[in-house]
Amino acid sequence: MASESIEAIRDIEGVIQSGKTIEASRVRNWMRMPSIEVQSVLTDLLLEHSEKISPPLSMEEICHSVESYYKQCLIRNFKNNDRVPNRHIAGYELVRWFKSLWQDSAVPRLYLERLKGMLRDLYTSGEVPAHELTTAVLEHLFEEQEIQEFFAEWKIDAQLSDAFSLAKEWGDEHISKSN
Repeated sequence: MASESIEAIRDIEGVIQSGKTIEASRVRNWMRMPSIEVQSVLTDLLLEHSEKISPPLSMEEICHSVESYYKQCLIRNFKNNDRVPNRHIAGYELVRWFKSLWQDSAVPRLYLERLKGMLRDLYTSGEVPAHELTTAVLEHLFEEQEIQEFFAEWKIDAQLSDAFSLAKEWGDEHISKSN
């Protein structure tokens, strides 16, 4: 890992551990760094400690960065990286983030549509095995009836209908346990 990445990780972790605020301009510089390890620590800052960023980043900036990060995690399936989760853990984290956005009425549905579009693209491109994407993400999203309905157009899409059916079956069996 490049020394610039190591320094950025240390800086981000320092912000997370301290009670101090960080200038948004520094965070934006980190957002442009290509290192997946930097993006992993940065995602933690954005999702769990965004109140430390001053002035606050826009919802667009946060969602774009986090979506890009999880997309890479799902595609690349990091297995031997202490800082970056493998596909299944990244899927679980993505589901948790999606559901938190879903439950926040202040979040424009545009961002959820974009995440749905990213998942559609991953299914149709073949960059991620469909079965793994279904078990890591879609099944757990479908534990919420309203989210199933949000994805309803997938039922009639030849490329997505199998994934929808499998995830719905799982979701229907787990709805009462998760709600």
